[in-house]
Amino acid sequence: MADQIPLLGDMGGASNYTTQSGNRATGRILSFFKVFRSGLIAPNATTYSSMVHLLNAEDEAERDRLTANWSHHKLEELNFIGVVGALIAGVLSSTPGWPTMMPSQDDAQPWFVRTMWLTGLVFALFSVLTAAQQSLRLHRLSAHRNGLSLIRGCIASKTGLDGITRPRNAQVFAWQAGVGFLTASVVCMVVGMAVFVWEASDFEGISRGVWDENAKLGVAFTILLVFTVIVFLATQASISADLQEDEIATQAPARDG
Repeated sequence: MADQIPLLGDMGGASNYTTQSGNRATGRILSFFKVFRSGLIAPNATTYSSMVHLLNAEDEAERDRLTANWSHHKLEELNFIGVVGALIAGVLSSTPGWPTMMPSQDDAQPWFVRTMWLTGLVFALFSVLTAAQQSLRLHRLSAHRNGLSLIRGCIASKTGLDGITRPRNAQVFAWQAGVGFLTASVVCMVVGMAVFVWEASDFEGISRGVWDENAKLGVAFTILLVFTVIVFLATQASISADLQEDEIATQAPARDG
């Protein structure tokens, strides 16, 4: 029996190692899927955390410093969104002039393709408009004598029972509306391109094993699209911060009365 004790111990260690490895794998999978709620559209740690800290800094000077820093970087972000949105809008506005690949005599692009591209154009235009409106609001608030306090007043909700002031949910999402419109515009454009490429393919010929040039183009485009989407999601998952809201509340210092 004594000789079996190390063996039992090794088996327990192996079991614990397997359990820990499974937990790590599960954690990685869950962390990957958090990209859909902590990436471009509804970032938690990258937006919510900074707002919590600027609202709950130890003293007025620190709150002003963090608010000025947040305002500066938000203006840079909005400027970038405006430039990219204008570029995408320019591309989408030129899509009616793209050559059609339809084999029929009707040279018109499919209605679904036109719908997706026009919808993407609307999203792109509103991303530019939203970025411009929010930039103007930040500039006007910053020009006020008590501009930093006014910015915090627009963001903050009521102080909770724990003494921590949190941002309003509407404000968290409102300041991400521009990038949300921009992302929706890109999605509409890519979906329209995919349908545009495959609509011209001869599916009856493909079923018989005959691949024309349009079918080959569709396959090549789909492979490239799947590859780029996977790389995009992987990069978003790798840079997304894994920070829960309750951890942020715990880390945020209580503001002096």
